[in-house]
Amino acid sequence: MALQKSAKRYEKDAAIITQGQSANSEMFFMTKGTAVVEVQGNVVGTLETGDWFGELAAILGTPRTATVRAVTPCDTLVFKGIDDAGLYESMSKDSKMLRKLIEQLCHRLVETSKRHAMETADLTDQAMRYRRAISGTLFALERLVEKFKSKVMEETQQHLSAISGVASGQESDADAKFFTAGRQAIFGG
Repeated sequence: MALQKSAKRYEKDAAIITQGQSANSEMFFMTKGTAVVEVQGNVVGTLETGDWFGELAAILGTPRTATVRAVTPCDTLVFKGIDDAGLYESMSKDSKMLRKLIEQLCHRLVETSKRHAMETADLTDQAMRYRRAISGTLFALERLVEKFKSKVMEETQQHLSAISGVASGQESDADAKFFTAGRQAIFGG
């Protein structure tokens, strides 16, 4: 199939592409308007005049990874027939079109990398808080097992250690203000 180009208008709130649907070898270029990009109902980006979209699924031949919804009336150019050499032929004849698509893909990669780094940092911070909480609790249990020789506390300590992967507790992770009844037994003094 040779590359075909057509114009299409979408009214406000209309879905231009829908997540999960077939790409039908189509990618889009926004000639006028603004749209939002939604993944599983969450807005993750905005498209404006001069932006390409739908290119990943079209080029890779996969289902759509996002929904694009018109915020204002949108005029688009629809390029169909991406699954053959027609796209690359067209791009080789129009260096501005090729440059814009490459720049846009690079910007999306940078934005995705930044978003991933922020999400990873948040998860890392949360994981470290959990690890410190487990370590502090293990420290308290270790001290209580020593003091009271309790099999129940020892089993609880071993269970928490085995499940969490934290071998033993650190005193610096145990906050005395949370151990009001056992503070003396745990921390001494």
